[in-house]
Amino acid sequence: MFRLLFSSLLLLASLTVSAREPETVPDDRKDTIPIAKIPDIPPAERGQFSAAFRRGVDFLLEKQNRDGSWGDHRVIGTWNILCPYPDGPLTFKTASTALCIAGLNATPLRDEPKVREAMTRAEDYLIRTMPHLKRGDALCVYNIWAHTYVLDAMSMRAAGLDRESPRYKQLMDCARLQVDRLNELASVKGGWGYLTYIGFSKRPASEPTSFLTGTVLISAWMAGKTFGLSLDEKVFSRALKFLKSQRTPAGTYVYSLSHSYYPGRPINRHTGSLARTPACDYAIKLWEPEDISMLQLVNGLDRLWSRRGWLTMALHKPVPHESFAQNSGYFFYYGYYYSGMCLDMLAPNQVKRHASLLAGDILARQGRDGSWWDYPLYNYHKFYGTGYALYALSRAWDKLYGHPDHSLTTSASSEP
Repeated sequence: MFRLLFSSLLLLASLTVSAREPETVPDDRKDTIPIAKIPDIPPAERGQFSAAFRRGVDFLLEKQNRDGSWGDHRVIGTWNILCPYPDGPLTFKTASTALCIAGLNATPLRDEPKVREAMTRAEDYLIRTMPHLKRGDALCVYNIWAHTYVLDAMSMRAAGLDRESPRYKQLMDCARLQVDRLNELASVKGGWGYLTYIGFSKRPASEPTSFLTGTVLISAWMAGKTFGLSLDEKVFSRALKFLKSQRTPAGTYVYSLSHSYYPGRPINRHTGSLARTPACDYAIKLWEPEDISMLQLVNGLDRLWSRRGWLTMALHKPVPHESFAQNSGYFFYYGYYYSGMCLDMLAPNQVKRHASLLAGDILARQGRDGSWWDYPLYNYHKFYGTGYALYALSRAWDKLYGHPDHSLTTSASSEP
């Protein structure tokens, strides 16, 4: 009898403790894996930035297609990933074009007449083309990438416009279409994925990935801030819940839903999660700031700088995930694009370190023709790579030498 009473009291006590409201989570949370930080480096000189911007912008201006887009479907090299016609190539072209707009718009050269003209032509191309973009086939839902990066481009370009201007309304209409498509293409499992393995359905039964879900949620935040647009509430809440579930106690994000059962695989550990951790941390912190501490956000950046060799070993390799820790070349500039966004959340005493390290990595990898690229993808790789790199480098420039444009930057407490 005494034992039964004692056990009941223990159970009641445990239920009482578990039922209490959690106290505010302190901002000193940290992940369980220690980080060997590399030392600070001096910022690159102004002239290095200026030369890189000039060469990168000139490359894009010279290579823009007549219709305003960038890239084409010529086969470069001997191996390319699956790309079903006709919407696979159109997805790559529209996504690459949107990233070129994002890169050009972020640079200090954005107000040059030729640059403004190039961005306007590219916007016009996307405005007339995106209504016709469809899912590739039963397997490939690549067009999600195009919808989300076009949403980025429209939001960034419209941020400084008069909201009553005809151009703002055109960009808003294009952005609204992308939000509608993203609502339709959200996986039945929550979040977004770009491959479907279990048959065809109107709403894809795709394998949602952490990084694509984070990418869409960041784009949705931009669209809310610039246009007041929002995802369907049910789609949004399921996506955010899914993304948070993909974060491990070690501070990594597993690759996709099925990888949740195998967090010890190389691609799910720090060496394989380097590029997606800043993006996913940033997405969660935009929408629910209390769920990612500043220390955790900084830890993700420090891991990228100190262990980036795991990513650089994958640069330019043609087969997905063939490198160490199952990294792919196309992880590289994706990670730096979102790391550039993370700079806006850092404290003044932190930002110089991270902006300098980011810029150093980008400046060192510019090609002789002025472009940046990480993965051979038909003839789109130099364009999406240059867009990503120009954006990231511009964010570092703003923090080190420039005058940041805060129209689409944020603090952890900002609301769209």
